[in-house]
Amino acid sequence: MSGIPAPDYDFASLSPYDFEVFVRDLLSSQDGLIYSTYRVGADGGIDLKATTDKGWVVAQCKHTPSADKRSVLRAARSEAGKAVGMGFTPVRYLFITSAELTPGAEGETREALAGVADTVEVYGRGWLNAVLAQHPEVERRHFKLWISSTQAVRAMLQDGVFLRGESRIQRIERNYLRFVHHATCSIAELTLEKHGCVLLSGAPGAGKTTIAEYLLLLWWHRGFRVVVDPRTVDQWWAWLGDETPTVFFFDDAWGQTYHQDHGSRHHDADISELIESIVEKRTCSTASKVLIMTSRVQVLRDTVRLSDASRRAVERLAHCHVPVERLPYDIRSRMLFNHVHLSITDPQARRELSIGSWWQRVAGHQNYSPRLIEIVVQRNKSKCATDLITDLEEALDNPHEVWGASFRALPSIDQQLLLTMSLMDSQLVQWQEVVRRLASIPSPEPLIDAAVERLNGSWITKVLHDGGQSLALADPSQRDFLIQHLSTSPGAMTSIIKNAIKFDDLIPVCRRGEAPELGFNLRLFSSGEDLFRRVLDTCAQELLARLRELWDFYPCAATGHTYGDSRELVSLVEALTLTVRFHGDRHTAAGAALPADWFAAALTRLRLLIDGLSMKSIEPLAELVTELATAAESATPAWSSHHALLDPISQICDVIVYAWDQHEPRIGLHQDTGYEADLAEALVQYANSLAALGLRPTIDTYQPDEIDAYLARHIGEYEPDDVAEQIDSIENVAGWNFTDTRERLSRLLNDKDEPTPPSPRPAFAALPRPTSVTAPPVDSTTSVAALFRSLGTSSAPGRT
Repeated sequence: MSGIPAPDYDFASLSPYDFEVFVRDLLSSQDGLIYSTYRVGADGGIDLKATTDKGWVVAQCKHTPSADKRSVLRAARSEAGKAVGMGFTPVRYLFITSAELTPGAEGETREALAGVADTVEVYGRGWLNAVLAQHPEVERRHFKLWISSTQAVRAMLQDGVFLRGESRIQRIERNYLRFVHHATCSIAELTLEKHGCVLLSGAPGAGKTTIAEYLLLLWWHRGFRVVVDPRTVDQWWAWLGDETPTVFFFDDAWGQTYHQDHGSRHHDADISELIESIVEKRTCSTASKVLIMTSRVQVLRDTVRLSDASRRAVERLAHCHVPVERLPYDIRSRMLFNHVHLSITDPQARRELSIGSWWQRVAGHQNYSPRLIEIVVQRNKSKCATDLITDLEEALDNPHEVWGASFRALPSIDQQLLLTMSLMDSQLVQWQEVVRRLASIPSPEPLIDAAVERLNGSWITKVLHDGGQSLALADPSQRDFLIQHLSTSPGAMTSIIKNAIKFDDLIPVCRRGEAPELGFNLRLFSSGEDLFRRVLDTCAQELLARLRELWDFYPCAATGHTYGDSRELVSLVEALTLTVRFHGDRHTAAGAALPADWFAAALTRLRLLIDGLSMKSIEPLAELVTELATAAESATPAWSSHHALLDPISQICDVIVYAWDQHEPRIGLHQDTGYEADLAEALVQYANSLAALGLRPTIDTYQPDEIDAYLARHIGEYEPDDVAEQIDSIENVAGWNFTDTRERLSRLLNDKDEPTPPSPRPAFAALPRPTSVTAPPVDSTTSVAALFRSLGTSSAPGRT
């Protein structure tokens, strides 16, 4: 990346408040004093104030980039008149303007302010740039300076790798000027600096992504390559292993609106491994790889509860967790001002928005969110002030309806397309997958193409990915609205069900319809985790019939399986268990009973698949049985002991035992050599799960004392802690006291023959504790009212 040139800014990208804070930071660094903002009011026009041993230093900031000498002089004379109201004479008075000053204009301005203080200093744009060159830390902090053109943002795109490059860049270009720095930004920055990772969690629309993008800009300015939401997992490790400083950014890391709506079953394990790798590199004093992640707090809780891999990863991020909570009133007000100031260009509308207390009602509203303000102001930027205020207040009163009018005005094919996408991959959906899911539409391809073109840029983002076209919803709040709409629309939900082409298509639907009386259900979502419960009860017959039908067509060969192909069997068992579970969730609805004949046929199919497996070793058989049991357990809810569907779950477990009973004797009888090593390997890894299932090798096929002797001789080839953790289960499965192994293990573990039990899994979803990093104090005394009043006397940026 080319170096950042020496400062030569016109400061036009800064709002009046941004300019004042910038000058405050610059003066504090230059003078070695602590300047603070000073409320505009009856005491006189004091913007900045510092104390010295000799007395007060006062600074007045005039953000007028295009002002001529006459305008600057007029402002100086006005400030000289206000100085009487200060009630004291400062020892030093600084008049600082963003306008360009000639030496003559500077001298005349100083004369206009004569008598205001013992010493009067006047500085313009040239001085600001000259001093800024000596304080790069101030320039880095005020990123609106150096990213004040689309060229800088585009340079970041060229230097980085973006999943949705164009849409992400457009978002940054649109929002960086509206950004308001606040305490959480500083905490996040310091956390990333200290730990190399930061996890930002919060409610929808709280501003997590905006803070993350702020960090992206800072680290890009330091020379880091930017990698955003990469989908090609293999490439992660290439970027991680090279010498280029890299910042990885995963927005909505574990799902946009619910756990795993990113569409990848392996995502949790992959991202957990990436986190471990970055943390390990940081431990080894390698600071060239850093990680930024965001997550909605309810999705994070769900992730911690449902995924062991994610739970471990989040635990590793405990010190890097920064909650993004409700913003202070003055920060919300400044954000609102920035949006209005930059978007509303009509002079009459600006004058109307400069009066009244409308902004106080908006900034103080309980449903205020930065994203909501952005959406409403953007769509009203060409309307009158009254329409903007009305739309803001209506949207805040009913946030779910922010997209309602737009959605209802769409053609039915567009609506069906969006509702389908709301339950698909939240990061990218291949165009062909969308077409398959809308197969009920006659000749869907041209109709979908036309719908995508109509929706592109407003509801949908198009991306060229892996040589083909992919789609994504443009904003997470749109997905929220669409899912809420589905929860109250049985007809739309029935279409989703009938058009599902894979069993996995219906899992996110069923997950949001789980019965709340189940013991594990923590109702984490604000609208209830059982958001789809009522609508799915209405559609229960169609839903459950479609689940069974899709299970029947689940891809899995009937015979001739090798060990590697047995992964399909694991998925099939998990899908069958989920089918039973989802029948249980609809237990109060008509048509929700599990058909006995269908279930019996399903069990027969599983047994046939098990019979067709080719198993030649105990270790892969033990792994298969463990994975089957894990699949059944993870898909099984905590039903009460009298639940009618516990018997089908028990029968699935019997099939798992059947797999062991069918293959273990054959392996033992036909394996002439190496059986002790094979069984020892299996016991070290899988004894706990085998013991839990009550499984053990056939007594006639081996001698337990020989396994004990073999394991004792070769225990150095294993991880001693793994053996120690499972030694009781190893003896349970083998039916033998492993005396030799315990003696050898005791020496390896320094005579600690009692294994350390694994940490119990928490009963409730535990989030990492927030970071202990403390942000520097943020001075917020500048009058927000003065900012809104300035709308009536100033034009929008870019207007003359």
